[in-house]
Amino acid sequence: MKTKHALKIKVVLALLIAFVTYSCGGSSAQDESVESSNYKLEIVDSLQFDIITPVLQIPDVDPKTGNILVIQRRPSKAIIFNSELEVLVEKEFLPSDPKGPGAALKSGTFFGDGVAFNSPNRVSIFDGNLEFQKVLRPHYASQMFDQTKKDIYQFSTESGEPRLVSFFGEPQTEFWEGMQEFYDEFNVVDIVDPAQYTDPRDTVFMPIGELTEDSRYRNGKAHYFLSPVFDVKENTLHYVLNDDTVLYRRQLPEGDIIDSYTIPYDEFILFEGYTMGEAGVAEQNKPHDREGKVEEVYHVDGFDVIFYHSGMKLSQMMNYIDSPDPQKEFERIDYKKYLIIKDGKRVNLELKLNPKIQSIQLADENGFLYGSQNTKMLEEEPEKYTIYKLRIVPDEN
Repeated sequence: MKTKHALKIKVVLALLIAFVTYSCGGSSAQDESVESSNYKLEIVDSLQFDIITPVLQIPDVDPKTGNILVIQRRPSKAIIFNSELEVLVEKEFLPSDPKGPGAALKSGTFFGDGVAFNSPNRVSIFDGNLEFQKVLRPHYASQMFDQTKKDIYQFSTESGEPRLVSFFGEPQTEFWEGMQEFYDEFNVVDIVDPAQYTDPRDTVFMPIGELTEDSRYRNGKAHYFLSPVFDVKENTLHYVLNDDTVLYRRQLPEGDIIDSYTIPYDEFILFEGYTMGEAGVAEQNKPHDREGKVEEVYHVDGFDVIFYHSGMKLSQMMNYIDSPDPQKEFERIDYKKYLIIKDGKRVNLELKLNPKIQSIQLADENGFLYGSQNTKMLEEEPEKYTIYKLRIVPDEN
């Protein structure tokens, strides 16, 4: 029997070699899903950080103080700014230091009076001055493939106790995606209680969010790299699986579903899955449709905002296969779109994000979304790193 990660490495190699790494299926929603009262995302402000770095992330903003948590990739560093963008405290993390997230710092959140960071196979807890407190290690193996997503949030129980929601790239199972047991044991995220962690043998990562009985992923097919795209507001988890058509809300920390609806995409090409077992690995080498993909999900001021790619049919893709750069053509046509949704209905007319924005990093508790600047739109290299603040506003056009 091959191990889960040995087979996963084989899957990754197959994906890299494949002509196109997406599969087929289709779903669409007509324009009648758009309501008469419409909204849009509008840039309302910008934050200028005097930092020159390839990637800068704002994983959290404290709703009470306005303090901003910032993560710098190279070198691996965390900085806390106040609302005036003055540095309050900063800390660089050494790759070999066991007391912290190491070089692969991925995401973070304000937690209690301190900060919690997520990185491969660990959650690191620090106080408000970024002094180390403890490292929590999950009792299961995992891999993080996407190093740009916010994947750790704080919430509070009904009694006011702080908890964490974390995601390490995979569910708590030793089975791999080519086995039926993987889908039987699948969970969306982990609930973490750092206060209960006193010894490495302690298990404080509680899995929640099983696949529902009618889930399309329970179709006897293999779905590789299945993962949630999620947001947490107060004590509610809002999420979509990364190539699905349903948004779910679950109560925290119990994980009970409290709401769900079918997402009103304009178009979304579904992936129906590969054959179970190693046969499915070989299937990925064959040309397929480019499937729809969900990139980000946020809950803001009573709206859901979903960023996604609709995908492309193989027949359409073949029109560009002889071009100098087919992949560039695919990305141009299958550009990132966004939906603003209220009560399950789409309420925005324009689907294309402002070209000044590269990607959305965060939606805070005060109704702002934070988007990184698209530097490809600039004629010269910027002297400062810019993060735009956006808000949902009425579309008066």
